Amino acid sequence: MSLDMAQSAPDPRGGPAPGAPDLLARAAAAEMHDRALHAATARDIAVPEALRLDERTRAGVRARLEQIVGAIEASLRRAVAPEGFPGMGPTLPLLHAAGLPADPALAGELLAGVRLDQLAAGLPHHAPEDPARPSLLNRLAEHPAPALSEPARALLLAESRARSPEAGRWRLPLILHTRLLWWVAAAMREQAGSMAGVALDAALCAAVRAECALAERCAEDQVEAAASRLAAAIDPAPQEHARVLLEAMRDRRVPLFLALLARAADIDMAAARALLLDPGAERLLLVLHALELSREGIAELCFALCNADPARDLAALADAIDMLASVEVQAARDQLTLLRLPPEYRALRMALHGTGAR
Repeated sequence: MSLDMAQSAPDPRGGPAPGAPDLLARAAAAEMHDRALHAATARDIAVPEALRLDERTRAGVRARLEQIVGAIEASLRRAVAPEGFPGMGPTLPLLHAAGLPADPALAGELLAGVRLDQLAAGLPHHAPEDPARPSLLNRLAEHPAPALSEPARALLLAESRARSPEAGRWRLPLILHTRLLWWVAAAMREQAGSMAGVALDAALCAAVRAECALAERCAEDQVEAAASRLAAAIDPAPQEHARVLLEAMRDRRVPLFLALLARAADIDMAAARALLLDPGAERLLLVLHALELSREGIAELCFALCNADPARDLAALADAIDMLASVEVQAARDQLTLLRLPPEYRALRMALHGTGAR
């Protein structure tokens, strides 16, 4: 018998060979992996083609989640163990295994953020009619009236801060931000295992509470809040809505465009964002029609979106714009009224409607 065979032979006392527990554990892990792979494949096959993300968007969503989780980890680690703690590494693999990315609210927020970035990057650069004339936001920042210049400068500052590495942890609404903080803290504690005691639990919980308080204090300094304040300061007259919206779009200031649209339509920013990201733009068309924008203004806005997003169907959009002439303004206003209802109520109505309830 060779040395290798002797080492792998069963223990003569009747027990398993010394390497057997490890081999059995690896076999069990392989079975679990196989089952997980089958389940993931079934979920992937079940996704309709119309809902399937392209690779660029999928990679963007993953990268955005990695950035947010990484920024939260760094902040919590500084608070509880500045010198590091044995066993604490990236928490995202553990969070993936626990099902965090399957949270529809979180996934939806990540997807919307990525698609807004893609849309902003795809918007064409419009040469101004007067090359010496500054962009809309820069003109407002230099306006002699502080009521306009101060919120405009605040938005410029918020946009600059949003590009910093630390900004990753502020990219979610407060409710989701808080939820993710607790997820990451729990994953960090799980990684530490038996090497840590209750002192680490207490330190992590204190760090999360401190982060939540900081997030609440900083909420008003974020881009969305700054854009909303500037939109309120501009407060264009109804006949000026088309011009101001077009200027914001031409300047590629998507947050300001959303804030202006939300204010004009009296809807929240999340609803305005959904309108802008709707590939067919039917709901956006109806809202703009309800605001009584001219056909030319609506067409220019929507064609700019088509230029920024190659996935949009230009011919279908042109047909939909032509159909607006046959839609009564009051009917469009009725649709806008539905958008003003609380989102929780609308979501539940849709859920009940999907079950056939009336």
